[in-house]
Amino acid sequence: MGWYQTLYEGNGRGEGPSGPRPKGLRLLLDILRWHWWTLVKTNILFWLCCLPLVTIPAALKAMTRVCVLLLRGEPLDLWQDWWQGFRRGFGRATGLGLAAALVLSAAGSGVGFYGRGMSENGLLAAPALLLLSAMAVAVMALPGLFCLLEFSELRAGDAVRSALLLVLVRLPQHLAVLALLAALVVLYLLAFPYSSIALAAIVLALFWLAACFAAWPGLEKYVFRTAENPEESKERGPDHEAP
Repeated sequence: MGWYQTLYEGNGRGEGPSGPRPKGLRLLLDILRWHWWTLVKTNILFWLCCLPLVTIPAALKAMTRVCVLLLRGEPLDLWQDWWQGFRRGFGRATGLGLAAALVLSAAGSGVGFYGRGMSENGLLAAPALLLLSAMAVAVMALPGLFCLLEFSELRAGDAVRSALLLVLVRLPQHLAVLALLAALVVLYLLAFPYSSIALAAIVLALFWLAACFAAWPGLEKYVFRTAENPEESKERGPDHEAP
């Protein structure tokens, strides 16, 4: 019964231990241990809400809200918080999501076009590499962008600029998330079709949790902190951390 109690009765349902929250990678492991069932339900909600296709950006924003609340250790009502993230700012999220999809599609088409011509002209490797780098930066900027769409009132242009700058500020963390994405894609292809079950169950929510984990500390430090009232920041002192 010990394994049953460990995996079902307490863990995964938000009944984590009391005391100080862990930091770093230990925080991710702690969330996986105590909230794995929340991640499974989040993954299922994401797939269901993506069925109309046009709702994919809003579903991604809703999943962002859930992941950030888990990372911050705040109270989470999955159904209520999910629909709050899904409905609020639906138009803005959809517009920016479609713009990001167009950018990625155009860059991907360019990579394919120049890649096919590299066998005849090696100089075409330069634009192919440039476009591939642009795709990588865009993918790494998406978690920060959706965090800003959900938790800030920044205009669309300011949110995009802040997300791109965040990639540079926390480049090692974002590169690690990009490597995780590549590893998951490789594992999916190697294990297909059996990997489809894991993908539908938890993989997407797990990856997005790691992506938000890479982006959120930088947003707290460089975006939300600078948005505070200067007088309040002065009263709190230089060592006070933003909420």
